[in-house]
Amino acid sequence: MGNLAWFIDKDQFGEDTNYIKAEKIRILQIILGYGYFLFHGSIFWGWINMALFVSIAIIVSTINEIIGSKYGLIFGGKYHYDQTLTPGPMIYNIPLLIPIVWSGLIYMGYSYSSFLTDQIITVDSFISGMPLIIATGLLLVVLDMVLDPIAVDEKRWSWDFPGVYYGIPLLNFFGWFLTVAIILSIFFLIHIPVNDHKVTSSLFKYSPSIFFAILPAIAARPCYERGLKVPGHIGLSLSAILIVGVALRYINM
Repeated sequence: MGNLAWFIDKDQFGEDTNYIKAEKIRILQIILGYGYFLFHGSIFWGWINMALFVSIAIIVSTINEIIGSKYGLIFGGKYHYDQTLTPGPMIYNIPLLIPIVWSGLIYMGYSYSSFLTDQIITVDSFISGMPLIIATGLLLVVLDMVLDPIAVDEKRWSWDFPGVYYGIPLLNFFGWFLTVAIILSIFFLIHIPVNDHKVTSSLFKYSPSIFFAILPAIAARPCYERGLKVPGHIGLSLSAILIVGVALRYINM
């Protein structure tokens, strides 16, 4: 709907062709963005570390999703995905796209936390670097408060016993924090130490942080389309805070 999407609600969607086209290219957007982060990570972490991170993220998030959907643990109760509304292949009724998105969001979130504090986690400094893992987990939790209501409203997935936050159980957000913490903890305990790569372009070096800062605002628009005002407000507020953080960091560089 273009700019008009800010001023309409979901009951006015109808069979608008632009909305249908946007849905069809959603997976292409994710693939292109993910490819960029793989390339970016290979520059700063090295291909081996990036492959290690992606493997850990996909395996851990897939296991947690399977446990959550089948046994009702981790994410606040049993839930299920609608295969007709979630593109791509499924693994034990979990869309493969979901673990891929997990690793991409975590990479962006950690990049932002690292950029803002000018710190990285190494094997030797793992304990002192725990605040970075905690910060990344908290950022992803707040972001999920924007993203999950959209997916639930679109009926991409739902809980057997809906929670109080737009059908989402509050324990789901603890599950998000736990999953992020497990993935980053395992990775930074076993990764191969690398030297910091000097790249002339700061824009390229910190691009995942910038993308992460504007992502909540991008997600806010479909929130307002669907009458999800609280998630929309959270998205705009989070982006405003993150963008200010980026600006202040650049000024002090």
